[in-house]
Amino acid sequence: MINGVLWRLRTGAPWRDLPERYGPWQTAYERFARWEADGTRARLLEQAQVRDDSVGAVEWTVSVDSTISRAHQHAAGARRKGAAAGDELEDPARPSAGQALGRSRGGPTAKVHLACDGRGLPPAVVVTPGNVNDSTVFETVMDEPRAPRTGAGRPRRRPDAVIADKAYSSRATELDRVMSGLFV
Repeated sequence: MINGVLWRLRTGAPWRDLPERYGPWQTAYERFARWEADGTRARLLEQAQVRDDSVGAVEWTVSVDSTISRAHQHAAGARRKGAAAGDELEDPARPSAGQALGRSRGGPTAKVHLACDGRGLPPAVVVTPGNVNDSTVFETVMDEPRAPRTGAGRPRRRPDAVIADKAYSSRATELDRVMSGLFV
């Protein structure tokens, strides 16, 4: 069953296309959904991170970048006639109220900010509206990666080096204070 879940996550195929050798797709899906809901999957991932960090298998050079995903034109919802001023969906101070959709030149967009370790594994993913500047989200993205310790002690959160483009490092003077000169 675990191999079936891993196959599905690796390939991105629909659950119904799970090969028969892994058992019924409904069983694999239901178990995965249950583990996701009760936090078992997160605890398994954390234990794998603890093991990898304890043997030195985690490469703590972190690369940070973002990409914009265009949303379908219907993703922003229908227009309302006579909507009250300050309505959640039309208030520019609260873009799309928790939907991570922002209005940009190309229409409704979302931006995915990703931090990858030296092996290309993503320890941090942050989704924001598409009109959010990369430099304003840098600290949020850098707060995500952490590796718990095997014994007592705080989890490791500070990378050895950070690789970022100009969009993230435009606030380098502030961020140097926070990250103590970890820009490459």
